[in-house]
Amino acid sequence: SGNDCIDTSFGEYFFNKIILVKCNDKAISIGENSKVNINYADVKFSNYGLASKDNSEVSIYNFKGSNIYENCFAAYNKKDEFLGASIYYKNFECDNINFIDNLSKIEKING
Repeated sequence: SGNDCIDTSFGEYFFNKIILVKCNDKAISIGENSKVNINYADVKFSNYGLASKDNSEVSIYNFKGSNIYENCFAAYNKKDEFLGASIYYKNFECDNINFIDNLSKIEKING
């Protein structure tokens, strides 16, 4: 993809298994009040693995990222009319760092 491979807004989504390779910008981009549940995602060769922004909430249970050039996870506010975003994760395997702004959160799911 020349940009984002998966891009959501204003909805509720469930993905059982996602495998993405060579997404130019974000492999998974969740925005604008979206609520998303992902069972498994395997991302390779992308700038960002998973980005949650603008009052969106993502629960991801298994994330595997390799060759992520910028951030594995990013949670932030992009547009003025929204607040921050959330990412809740359980199993996480990725070598790169995560980005979070002061309005957002990235938290591990216990249990």
